[in-house]
Amino acid sequence: MKGSWKRSAIALVACAGVTLAGCNGKGAGGAEPGANAGPVKFTVFIAGGGGNPPKDKDPILLQLNKELNMDMDFNINSTEYSQVLTAKITGGTPPDVFTVDKGQIKQFADQNLLLDIGPYLNQMPNVKKAYAESDLNKGKYGGKLYALDKRPSIPMYTYWIRADWLKKLNLQPPKTVEEFRNVLLAFTERDPDGNGKKDTFGLTGADTPAFSGIFSAFGVANPGNWMVRDNKAVYSTTDPAMKAAVAYIADLIKSGVVDPEIITNQNPSDKVFKGQAGVIYSNWPSMSVEAKVKVWKDINPNAEWIQLDALTGPGGKYQGMWDVGQTQTMIALSKSLEKQPNKLNKILEFLNYITDPGKGQMIVNYGIEGKHYNIENGKFVALPAMADLGYAWQMQLTGRSEMEYLKNKFAGQDAYIEFALKQPRIQVYTQFVPIPEGTIADNRYEYEELVKFMYDKRPLADWDQYVETLNTKFNVTARTREAEKTLKELGYLK
Repeated sequence: MKGSWKRSAIALVACAGVTLAGCNGKGAGGAEPGANAGPVKFTVFIAGGGGNPPKDKDPILLQLNKELNMDMDFNINSTEYSQVLTAKITGGTPPDVFTVDKGQIKQFADQNLLLDIGPYLNQMPNVKKAYAESDLNKGKYGGKLYALDKRPSIPMYTYWIRADWLKKLNLQPPKTVEEFRNVLLAFTERDPDGNGKKDTFGLTGADTPAFSGIFSAFGVANPGNWMVRDNKAVYSTTDPAMKAAVAYIADLIKSGVVDPEIITNQNPSDKVFKGQAGVIYSNWPSMSVEAKVKVWKDINPNAEWIQLDALTGPGGKYQGMWDVGQTQTMIALSKSLEKQPNKLNKILEFLNYITDPGKGQMIVNYGIEGKHYNIENGKFVALPAMADLGYAWQMQLTGRSEMEYLKNKFAGQDAYIEFALKQPRIQVYTQFVPIPEGTIADNRYEYEELVKFMYDKRPLADWDQYVETLNTKFNVTARTREAEKTLKELGYLK
C-alpha cells in the first residue's frame, strides 16, 4: 500500500444447438464442415511467477485442452515480460492472449494492435454476467474495452486487537476514535502482559497504512487517493479532513502509544505475535489461518486476537478504504484475431468456460474432481493433491468468484471473511485516474512532508501552505480536472 501511493503514480454461442464456428453449415471464416475438427491452436503469454509443471504434465492445461478441443500454448514470463511482449508484437508475431498494464493498453491501442472486446461480450455470457460495470471499466480506453481484468478480490483488512489484554484491563473493544485512543494508552501504560515492565505499545503496523482505520473515521481515504464527494473528484491528501486526521495521529505519536518504528517496519506481524503491541491493521489470513494462529499461540497460549469493528469518528464509521478501480492482471486479445475467426471463437469459448459458474471455473480454481477435490453431500472437500496446484491462480485469467473460492480454500475462516467483507469502507477511484501528460506529481514530497506533520517535525500551522504547494507546484489542481474528466467518462460523476 505504501509503495503504490508513493509511486502514484463456454462461450457456447448456439446457432440451433451448433457452436458459432459451425453456424450456417460452415465453419468460421467460411470453412466447410469438418475443416476445423482438430484442436484449435492459440497462444497465451502472461506475466507471472512460474512454477507450472511441464505442459504435458499439467493436469489443468491438459484437462482444459481436452474439454474444449483446443491446443492452448500457455506461456509464463517472470522476468522481462514487457520487453519480450513488445518484441513479439512489434515483430509481427503477437501472442493471441496476453497480459497488459494500463500503460500498455494505451500504447498498443493507439497502434491499433488490440482487439476491442466489447462487441464480443454477448458471445461470453458467463463473463458478461460475472463482470460488474466497474470491472469492465478497468480495461477501457477511449471508450472501447481492450482488456479484461481479473475480477477483484474482496476487502480483507480490519484493525485486530488483543482481546485478552482488553479483559485483563477491564476494557471493552473501542467503538469511537476517543475510545481507541484510551485503549492504546492503556495498552502502553498499564502493563497488559503482566510482566511488570513498560515494554508494550498500543498500535503497530507498516507505514501510513497502519492508520487506515483512523483516516477513514475522519471521513478521508489514505493519503494519495481519489475520492468522489458531492459529485466532484477530491484528492484525499488535500481534503480538509486529512488535516484533522493527521492532528489526531500526531497526538497519538506524541503520547507514546504508537510503535516508534511504525514508519519503517518491514514485518510488524512479528511484533504483535511476540506481544509487543496490542493493535494492528491487518488482513485476516495474516492473523487467523491455522499456521498463523499456531505462531502466536506458541509464543503466548493465552493470547486472543479479534477483529475490531470500524471506528466512528468525525467523518462517520468506516474501516479504511477500497479502490473500486484496483486492477490485478488484465488480459488483452490481439487485433490479428479479427482475421482468424475460428481461433477467436475458440478463445472466447475458453474465456467464457473458465468464468463461473460451471466446470471450467472449478478446473482453474481447484483442479480435477476426484483427484484434487471432491464434492461430498453438496460440500467442497479439498484432497491432498490440491497442494500441488499452487500455480493455478495464473490460469484464472478472468479471476474467480472470490467469496466462494476463499470459503473453499480456507475452511473454518468464514466468520473472519464475512466480518471483513461487511465492514463499511470509503470508496476510492485512484487506479482509474491517470497522471496527465506534462504534469509533475512528486509523491515523495507529499509523503515526506505528511510524515513530518505526524511526528511534529513541521507544525500543523503550515498545513495550508503544504496543500497550496501540492495544488500548484505538484499539479493537484490540474490532476483533479483530469480525474473529473476520467470519472465522468466512466460514469462515476454526472
